[in-house]
Amino acid sequence: MRDDHGLGSVPGRPHLGGTSSRIVPLGPTCFLELLGIKDTTKDDGAWLEATLQGEDRVLWWCLGVTDLDDAALRRGLPIRVGQVKDPDDRDELTFRSAGMPRFPLPFFIELIGDPADRARVQAERYAAAGHACAPTGFTFVEVGDHEAVLEGWLGPGHGLPVRYSPGTGPGIHACGIATADGEIVIR
Repeated sequence: MRDDHGLGSVPGRPHLGGTSSRIVPLGPTCFLELLGIKDTTKDDGAWLEATLQGEDRVLWWCLGVTDLDDAALRRGLPIRVGQVKDPDDRDELTFRSAGMPRFPLPFFIELIGDPADRARVQAERYAAAGHACAPTGFTFVEVGDHEAVLEGWLGPGHGLPVRYSPGTGPGIHACGIATADGEIVIR
């Protein structure tokens, strides 16, 4: 990511299900998570290996919400609670999510805890990443087939910068990132 786009990254929090991650902080409230396969004997690692089939690519997206109960209720989804810690145990993150089993549709997440602490951690990560291009957030996500299904899933007036590319199959295929040097497109 740094060589191709000038985007730095920081280590992500450990995952228990067989994946690893690096975080590319893009601004105060968004990031790109780079997932890696760590242990295919665990469910998430095996799923990621089977889903990627040896091809690095944009895979999935997550939407942060402030009222997960409402988002889940409108879609008939159960809510799950999760927790991760930094390797040095100085920062713990508790979150609630809904919709992960509905891949390739985006899932929803709500972070638990003090918003000021979350903002501090995100600012520290952004500074530590050492970007060469000053990213400021996503400009679009490009998805394939099933526009009607996705629009129903996101809800009326969602306001997200979604682009459709019919005939390319379901799921996300690309995303755009705004930077001081112009837009970066990742496929």
